[in-house]
Amino acid sequence: MSSDIRRRSDIPHSTYVGLEAEAGSILTYENVIPGLFQTRRYAEKINVGTSLTLAESEEVQEQRADVRMQRQQVLTGASPLEVRAVLDESALRRVVGGADLMREQLERLLEVAELPNVILQVIPFTSGAHPGTRLGPFVILRFEHQEDPDVVYAEGPGDPYPADIQQYEVAFDYLRAHCLSIQQTLSLIRNVMDEL
Repeated sequence: MSSDIRRRSDIPHSTYVGLEAEAGSILTYENVIPGLFQTRRYAEKINVGTSLTLAESEEVQEQRADVRMQRQQVLTGASPLEVRAVLDESALRRVVGGADLMREQLERLLEVAELPNVILQVIPFTSGAHPGTRLGPFVILRFEHQEDPDVVYAEGPGDPYPADIQQYEVAFDYLRAHCLSIQQTLSLIRNVMDEL
């Protein structure tokens, strides 16, 4: 974990940031663009738009965006993190920060999808209700050493680190089985860009 991130241990989600930096792979389901794939401008707008603290200072907002950009180094380092991401179609279609910003963000998604350590797929609206609808966004972090157990991070009002990993693994398998193929996903991203 970089020293900049360590020094900012008071930032929200600092435990998660540390776990992510140590993980060998992650499985993630999101209904917004995942932090590891965000452009800086998208990160800034999503942070402001989703903050429950309306009085959050510009310095804290800037700090959050800085950390999010630093986190992305795990995708391209010497031993890059393996990421299997399932995005709800709403993540592509929710216009955050305007059409130009979203085109930039979707272009970034296409670039990330080309990385050999990233598998990106979309679960389309036509799949109907699915386990992610109930569970909300979540990440399963897997570690290379057997003595380090897998960890789930779940966004929402409950415990952010639920003990029942199996229900999230089953949910992720369901989501993956109902996704568009990788090529269909890339085509959908391009189509959404054209529609903006």
